[in-house]
Amino acid sequence: MLTIFYECCKSSLNTSRKYLEKFPERRQPSRATFINIEKTLRQTGSFPNGCRLKKHYTAADDSHNVDVLAAFCTTPHASIRSIARQTDISKSTVHRILKNNLYHPFKLHCVQGLKPSDPERRLQFISLIVSLYDQDKNILNKILWTDESCFNNNGMVNRHNAHYWNDSNPFWTRETKSQVRWSTNVWCGTLNNTLIGPYFYEGTLTGQRYLDFLENILPSLQENVPLYIRESMWLQQDGTPPHNANVVRNYLNHSFPLRWTGTNGPVKWPPRSPDLTPLDFFL
Repeated sequence: MLTIFYECCKSSLNTSRKYLEKFPERRQPSRATFINIEKTLRQTGSFPNGCRLKKHYTAADDSHNVDVLAAFCTTPHASIRSIARQTDISKSTVHRILKNNLYHPFKLHCVQGLKPSDPERRLQFISLIVSLYDQDKNILNKILWTDESCFNNNGMVNRHNAHYWNDSNPFWTRETKSQVRWSTNVWCGTLNNTLIGPYFYEGTLTGQRYLDFLENILPSLQENVPLYIRESMWLQQDGTPPHNANVVRNYLNHSFPLRWTGTNGPVKWPPRSPDLTPLDFFL
C-alpha cells in the first residue's frame, strides 16, 4: 500500500485506483487510509495498529501445516513442545498453525468406570424417574439424595487456587504424607435444594449403625423440614453393604413404603452411578 502511494506521488485518488487494479480480490481501503498510514509511519516510525505487514505463505508453510496437523491427528494428547521437536518446527509456529486451524486444547474429564451391564440399568432407572415425573412434576424435590464419604489427612491437595498474596515470598507450606494418620466419615443429604446434615461419625459403618442413624439421627437432622414434606418424602441411597442389611431394608419398607431407592429397594438404584445424584456435582 505504501509503495503504491509513493509511486502515485502521494495522490490518494490515483493510489486507490491503482491498488484496485493491482489487487481486485482484496478489500478496497479508503483514500484516507493511504494518507494515514504514511503520516503515522513518518511521525512514529511504525505502522498503525491493524496495518502490520503480513507474511506471504509459501509451499514450505503448507508443508508445515500438514506435518503439524498430521502429528496431532496421530497423537492428539501430545504437547506443543513434543510436536515441535518431532517435526523440527519452532514451538511458536506449531502454536500458530493450531490457532489458525481453530484447534483447542480440550481438558481431560474423569468419569465413573462402568461394567458392561451398567448402562442398561442406568437407563432403566432414568426411564422410571421420567415416568414418575410425568405423574408428579414435583417428584425430584421430594427425594432425599444421600451419600457418605471418608476424609483423611493424607488426601490430595489441589494447589491450583492456593495463593498467598504478599510483597515477599513467605515460603508458605502445608504438611502432607503425615505418618500420624487420622480420618473421619461424613453423611450428608439434600432435599429440595436444602442441605440435610452433615453428620460426622467415627469408625466403620455397619448395618446396625446405619439403622440407628436412620431411626435416631436422621429425624433430628430434618427438624426444619415441614411434616407434610417428610410424609411424602423419598429416600435415595447407593449400594454400599450397610445399606443392604436386612434390618435396614425392613425399616425402609416400613418407613418409606414404595418410596425408597437402593440396590434392593422398590426402585432399583443402578450401581456405580454417583453422577446421577445432585450430591455428585452440587456438594
